[in-house]
Amino acid sequence: MTKTNPFKFGSVVSGKFFYNREDELLRIKQTLAGGNNVTLFAPRRYGKSSLIKKALKELNDEGFVTVYLDLMSVYSRETFIVNYAKVIANSEGTSLENTVKKIAKFISGIIPSVSFDSSGMPTFSLSWIEGINKEQTLIDIINLPDRLARSNKKWIIAFDEFQEVTKLNGDNFEKLLRSCIQNHQNVSYLFLGSKTHLLQDMFNNKNRAFYNAAAVMGIDKIDEIKSVDYLKTRFHSSKIKIDQTTAEHLLNVVANIPYYIQFIAYEIWQSLILDNRNKVTLNDIDEAIESILRLKSDYYWELTNNQTVYRKKVLYAISNSVVEIFSKQTALKYNLGAVSSTQRALEVFIENGIIEHAKGKYEFSDPIYRMFIIRQL
Repeated sequence: MTKTNPFKFGSVVSGKFFYNREDELLRIKQTLAGGNNVTLFAPRRYGKSSLIKKALKELNDEGFVTVYLDLMSVYSRETFIVNYAKVIANSEGTSLENTVKKIAKFISGIIPSVSFDSSGMPTFSLSWIEGINKEQTLIDIINLPDRLARSNKKWIIAFDEFQEVTKLNGDNFEKLLRSCIQNHQNVSYLFLGSKTHLLQDMFNNKNRAFYNAAAVMGIDKIDEIKSVDYLKTRFHSSKIKIDQTTAEHLLNVVANIPYYIQFIAYEIWQSLILDNRNKVTLNDIDEAIESILRLKSDYYWELTNNQTVYRKKVLYAISNSVVEIFSKQTALKYNLGAVSSTQRALEVFIENGIIEHAKGKYEFSDPIYRMFIIRQL
């Protein structure tokens, strides 16, 4: 019988793969269920999407209509209208045909319809009506959840990577969206994203449309004790042992980032099963790191070669855990120039998701890439 790897990475995790985050989960659910909005931000790979999907599922089980829209898939007002209409149609909780009738009643400018595939499954589609003002269609689709909601069946909308709305006609789209949803009585909104600096500015800057529009939450790395317990339990499910010291070393190597904990543990498990061994060693962790470095080498080289010479110097400085990146000592040691040049390099890294800035520190989003930079530069 083929054994199943007890670790999972690269997609939303749930069930036995989801651990910790109980406090964050409860706070998110209580705030949304109470009719309030939440803004959630965290660096990439911290398990934000898994946390939100679990919260939405549990809220749905408790009687809320839940809708999830990833704004990374939206690149224009038109695609926002189409994609939002689709997720609303598929989340309403009644038959798709009835939902389509409601959408047709409340939205001008589009004709929604239902078609059936060869297996008889219904699918939602829409077409545009020529000559209708798309601005009004946009307003109608934004207001649709509140019109569909009832006092005894409230809605919760999650907009993932919410900072992407700034690309949809900038401030005007933000202002329009805020002006609509602030009047919604039976809908709560969850705004989340991984570009923390952009998201925080949207909700903390008094000159932005969404200033004070939601309770702002951040999530940190998972508690180390919980991560160690998770590793022990999951390896034990395959009759594999990992002691406290080895588990703590694994966490330290990957900076206790949930995605990379799962990634490294996955690689280790595969190796142990192939070798018919039942104990994780420090050497197994090193070999798993080497395996991932080989696997991602081409990607890491491309990412590095896309940087200017100066940005490579800054990357190397950060890879060596430099705290005072703008100090004269750092500039001399790593041959850096003016503070303004270093600042511009960091802004590029943050915008591209290579570096995260949290609690006054600049850190690699991908701890394995940090190891690559240390070796290669």
